[in-house]
Amino acid sequence: MIAVVYIFSFFLAALGALLLIAGVLSGAAGETEVAPALFISAALWIFVAGAINMALRGRERRLKPRQRFLLVSLVFLVLPVFAAVPILIAVPDAGFVNAYFEAVSGLTTTGWSALGDTEALPLGIVLWRAQLQWLGGGIVLLVVIFVLAPARVGGLPDSQAGPLDHVGAFERQRLLFALWRVVPLYVAFSSLCFVLLTVTGTAPFDAFVLASAAVATSAFTAQAGELGSYVNDPGIWIITVFSTVSAASFLWLRRLLRANRTALQHRESFYLLAIVIALGLVMSLLIYSGTGSGIGAALRDGFSTAAAVITTSGLEARAGGMLSLPYALLLILILVGGASFSTAGGIKMFRVGAMAVQSTRELVRLVYPHAIRAARFGTQAYNIQIMKAIWSLLFAALVAAGLGAAAFGVAGLPLDQALLGGFGAVSNMAVPLSPEPNTTLAFAAIPDGAKLVLCLIMAAGRVELLILLSVLFAPLWRG
Repeated sequence: MIAVVYIFSFFLAALGALLLIAGVLSGAAGETEVAPALFISAALWIFVAGAINMALRGRERRLKPRQRFLLVSLVFLVLPVFAAVPILIAVPDAGFVNAYFEAVSGLTTTGWSALGDTEALPLGIVLWRAQLQWLGGGIVLLVVIFVLAPARVGGLPDSQAGPLDHVGAFERQRLLFALWRVVPLYVAFSSLCFVLLTVTGTAPFDAFVLASAAVATSAFTAQAGELGSYVNDPGIWIITVFSTVSAASFLWLRRLLRANRTALQHRESFYLLAIVIALGLVMSLLIYSGTGSGIGAALRDGFSTAAAVITTSGLEARAGGMLSLPYALLLILILVGGASFSTAGGIKMFRVGAMAVQSTRELVRLVYPHAIRAARFGTQAYNIQIMKAIWSLLFAALVAAGLGAAAFGVAGLPLDQALLGGFGAVSNMAVPLSPEPNTTLAFAAIPDGAKLVLCLIMAAGRVELLILLSVLFAPLWRG
């Protein structure tokens, strides 16, 4: 447990550093009441992280798998408690549960808000939410490489265990190695998105918030209106492209930029791009024929909606576009999500590919009982143990979605909207919900108990569900 707390202090320090930046920018904007709350929170969390680090530095050791599972659960469930403090101080009327919900929604890159009208919030809090979702996207990538893939959670490809296992004896060395593989490209990719948005005419503050949302495939923005009302056409296309690439495999992008030929073998990312293009064309045709929009506007809105659904970002140019999809198809797309090793939510496309491969093999076996067929999806081979993990994760995702639907049902949503919200919670997508026609759900009005259940489901979705179940499974900790 000491080693877990020691590594957790690094995440708390990162949170404090971002709070410090938010405090500086908030103070520069003249927010004399909000900036001190951010500064005080930053100083407090940096001090606590430093004290933990100094006190436990000589007692660190290599974490066992179950301790790593506990660590990532703490990151998505306990770290938001620290992140919620400045929100609670700056917006005291919000209450702790709403502030915690906001922090969990940000760190899990979901994007639902319980704080009401974004434009009524202090600039410092809007900035802090943007930083939270950006930090959450980076943590998601780090956790996949640092914990989930080496443990083969839910059948994830084990492409990082070898390098990590040879880094060093201490967990800190493994963490720094994983950070080196994630942070430079993640920062560069975010910066490029920000620069392109600014150059093409988006206001700098809006560009910063939207860049953090696009690369993290989240939905926190700086304005309450739909994107198309304050972002021009080039900006919409930039957001669409960057959110799509962010939903592809981070490792695939890294290899592609290094001109590594193995990137061409990563079929999952190419399938994701192909599905976005295909759905984008279909949506564009429907918009063009149904609304009479010009070809350019139809293509912009169609591809924006396709990317918003498949990447689980929810960032679409025109509100309600995704709701025009057939209901069953929308649920499936939300549940599947993006590619593995990405910031997108969902159960990931490689698992759907694996289930399709296994189903095909079983059908062929009915005709040719003695035939021998390789079980592969692209370059990834599958065996019975991996398939058990994949089917288990699918079952856990459906159960969690049902639990989320029950939470929304308690809030008074009709069955179809509650189920849509449950799938959105487990796939970390801020799908728009309507208690009644032509209305939008106010999350602040949801009972606190239901919001806490949704927080648990959003966090579980970010740790591949099975991680949180294993942490809560008492026999794992005996002995």
